[in-house]
Amino acid sequence: MLRRPIRSTSLKAVGYEAASLTLEIEYRNGRVVRYTGVSEAVYQGLLTVPGKAQFVEQVLERSGYGREQVK
Repeated sequence: MLRRPIRSTSLKAVGYEAASLTLEIEYRNGRVVRYTGVSEAVYQGLLTVPGKAQFVEQVLERSGYGREQVK
Protein backbone atom coordinates (compact mmCIF):
# COMPACT_ATOMS: atom_id res chain seq x y z
CA MET A 1 0.00 0.00 0.00
CA LEU A 2 1.31 3.41 -0.94
CA ARG A 3 1.63 5.70 2.07
CA ARG A 4 1.77 9.48 1.96
CA PRO A 5 3.83 11.55 4.39
CA ILE A 6 1.88 13.61 6.91
CA ARG A 7 2.70 16.38 9.34
CA SER A 8 2.71 14.94 12.82
CA THR A 9 5.15 14.63 15.66
CA SER A 10 4.61 10.87 16.09
CA LEU A 11 3.11 9.71 12.78
CA LYS A 12 5.25 9.57 9.64
CA ALA A 13 2.88 8.45 6.88
CA VAL A 14 -0.59 7.05 6.19
CA GLY A 15 -2.04 4.95 3.42
CA TYR A 16 -5.61 4.08 2.58
CA GLU A 17 -7.17 1.52 0.28
CA ALA A 18 -10.86 2.24 -0.34
CA ALA A 19 -11.63 -1.14 -1.94
CA SER A 20 -10.72 -3.02 1.25
CA LEU A 21 -11.42 -0.19 3.76
CA THR A 22 -7.86 -0.57 5.04
CA LEU A 23 -5.81 2.18 6.68
CA GLU A 24 -2.10 1.87 7.42
CA ILE A 25 -0.24 4.17 9.75
CA GLU A 26 3.53 4.35 9.85
CA TYR A 27 4.97 5.83 13.03
CA ARG A 28 8.23 7.77 13.24
CA ASN A 29 9.72 4.95 15.32
CA GLY A 30 9.25 2.54 12.38
CA ARG A 31 6.17 0.74 13.69
CA VAL A 32 3.37 0.13 11.16
CA VAL A 33 -0.23 -0.56 12.19
CA ARG A 34 -3.04 -1.63 9.85
CA TYR A 35 -6.71 -0.95 10.63
CA THR A 36 -9.56 -2.63 8.77
CA GLY A 37 -13.16 -1.53 8.29
CA VAL A 38 -12.18 2.15 8.16
CA SER A 39 -14.43 4.38 6.05
CA GLU A 40 -13.01 6.97 3.71
CA ALA A 41 -14.63 9.67 5.87
CA VAL A 42 -12.56 8.54 8.87
CA TYR A 43 -9.42 8.51 6.71
CA GLN A 44 -10.14 12.04 5.48
CA GLY A 45 -10.78 13.08 9.08
CA LEU A 46 -7.35 11.82 10.07
CA LEU A 47 -5.75 13.85 7.29
CA THR A 48 -7.47 17.08 8.30
CA VAL A 49 -7.32 17.13 12.11
CA PRO A 50 -4.42 18.97 13.76
CA GLY A 51 -3.92 16.32 16.48
CA LYS A 52 -3.39 13.20 14.37
CA ALA A 53 -1.96 10.99 17.13
CA GLN A 54 -4.85 11.95 19.39
CA PHE A 55 -7.30 11.12 16.58
CA VAL A 56 -5.72 7.67 16.23
CA GLU A 57 -6.00 7.10 19.98
CA GLN A 58 -9.57 8.37 20.37
CA VAL A 59 -11.17 7.23 17.10
CA LEU A 60 -9.26 4.29 15.66
CA GLU A 61 -8.10 2.57 18.85
CA ARG A 62 -11.42 2.94 20.71
CA SER A 63 -13.92 2.31 17.92
CA GLY A 64 -13.49 -1.42 17.45
CA TYR A 65 -11.74 -1.41 14.08
CA GLY A 66 -9.70 -4.47 13.22
CA ARG A 67 -6.08 -3.83 14.17
CA GLU A 68 -2.89 -5.58 13.16
CA GLN A 69 0.66 -4.57 13.90
CA VAL A 70 2.50 -5.10 10.61
CA LYS A 71 5.95 -3.98 11.72
